[in-house]
Amino acid sequence: MKTRKYFLFAVLLLFGVLILPSMASAHAYIVKSSPSENEVWKAPPKKVTIQFDEKIQPVNYSIQVFDEDGKRVDRKDGRINSRNGAVLECGLRTNLPKGTYQIQWKAVSGDGHPVQGVIPFQVGSGHEAKQPSTPGTETGYTPKIDLILIRWLQYASFACIAGMFFFSLFIVPREAGHNPYIKKASGKMLQMGILFLAVGTLLSLPLTASIELTTSWRHVLHAGVLKSFTTSTAFGHIWLVQMALLLCLAASVFFHSKTKNPALFFAALVPALGWVLTKALIGHAASAPHPVWQVTLDFLHLLSAEIWIGSLAMFSVFMPLARHENTKPHYFQMIRAFSKWGIALVVVLAVTGVLGSITYVPNLRSLVTTFYGKVLFAKILLLLVMVMLAALNFWNGRRSRKKGLFASVSGELATGIAVLVLSVILTNLPTATAAPGPFKETKTVHQQEVTFSATPNVIGENTFTLSLKDRNGRPIEHIEQVTLTFTSLEMEMGSESKVLKKVKDGYYRAKGMDFNMAGHWNVHVHVLKKDLNTIDTDFSVHVGSQPD
Repeated sequence: MKTRKYFLFAVLLLFGVLILPSMASAHAYIVKSSPSENEVWKAPPKKVTIQFDEKIQPVNYSIQVFDEDGKRVDRKDGRINSRNGAVLECGLRTNLPKGTYQIQWKAVSGDGHPVQGVIPFQVGSGHEAKQPSTPGTETGYTPKIDLILIRWLQYASFACIAGMFFFSLFIVPREAGHNPYIKKASGKMLQMGILFLAVGTLLSLPLTASIELTTSWRHVLHAGVLKSFTTSTAFGHIWLVQMALLLCLAASVFFHSKTKNPALFFAALVPALGWVLTKALIGHAASAPHPVWQVTLDFLHLLSAEIWIGSLAMFSVFMPLARHENTKPHYFQMIRAFSKWGIALVVVLAVTGVLGSITYVPNLRSLVTTFYGKVLFAKILLLLVMVMLAALNFWNGRRSRKKGLFASVSGELATGIAVLVLSVILTNLPTATAAPGPFKETKTVHQQEVTFSATPNVIGENTFTLSLKDRNGRPIEHIEQVTLTFTSLEMEMGSESKVLKKVKDGYYRAKGMDFNMAGHWNVHVHVLKKDLNTIDTDFSVHVGSQPD
């Protein structure tokens, strides 16, 4: 009971940190720009502004404007707006001639992911101005092998630490706690976990610097570059906290091994839990609309996953206990003890995973239409495999069956390692919210089918189509007019209407730049028939900032 009180105290101590403002955020994407993509201005604008969904970092950013001959026409005063850290802007030269222009920009999001893109626009119309030849683009960082390996090393090594602490507190039977093999194996697991976690954390600094500064490792491995990066970026600040926490953890473990003072063992829990919290603060969660709630979910999700996978690692290390008659009962007793905790961990993983994904996945269709959704779906499938293997291990443990136990425990551990790899990839991908993919939805109004689609469903020009069918599935005829009304649900900026052109009976289409901001929109469909009857319905559309 006393052991659990110490553990709960450490968790509550860390929870106090959760109420502090978040220090980092996730992938930045454009929610609005002026001029917007392919927008036509009658007179040249005086300046260019790009608004992101979050504050961008004051490093490695730029905004430049070029004419159709490749000459630079901005005032070379690109800056982050002093009143709004999410706005990148620059002035333009006066009396720009009619023609096509390109805004070339790049920025770094709060969690260190660089994004860049091109926004074409036009001044004037007619023969004097060429049509934009380059479509708007936005690209971000794609996880490479160095990032995957280093982040995986961090997650895997911390899993060993979490597993050792959890086993020592709740799983290892009291009568087996002094077993020489258990003590030696636990000690090595903890020491190796701290060592490799330190290596992974140290390497994460030049890794992130190379990503944010869009350069190679060779160019960032200099004291001056790393010092400047550490002091001027959000990641650098959190990295310093991580290193301090690691030093506290290592010191607590070292002095506990020398003095055997139990207070030092419990003291080590605080920096260990704090390190997990810092990972939540540099992920997608911190840029959510409600960061404290989202960071809490991410913290619990990551902690429960680390404990689960770390516990599997401990079972693998303790497997020799099952081969000896005098220690075999202890091993299966540990399996039975963990089974109860395993159910709780699965519940926490499921609940926090579902609640957390709501922010990043706008609809179920995004699970199969976006890259982020596909990776998330693969992670869900692997977690289901882990649950089935856990059930098999529980069944073997209840009956003290050694046959096949090593294979099932190893399989569950290997699946957990694969889950960690996918988790690393997920934390470094633009979410499905930024690139939800084309929108298509069907609604039934008075036994008539109304199908609305928007492609590619991003800021700028989109193709809107509407299909109308009667109760028998036949195209509806005798339509006088089809009108769409677009209203942003993100901010008050009025409504715009567009009349669709008839392609054939029951099918209407038009192109337009009515989505001029990312986020949630309401599209009202108004169909006027020749007999003056109407069909009215609304579609809720989540508009992205970049194609999937």
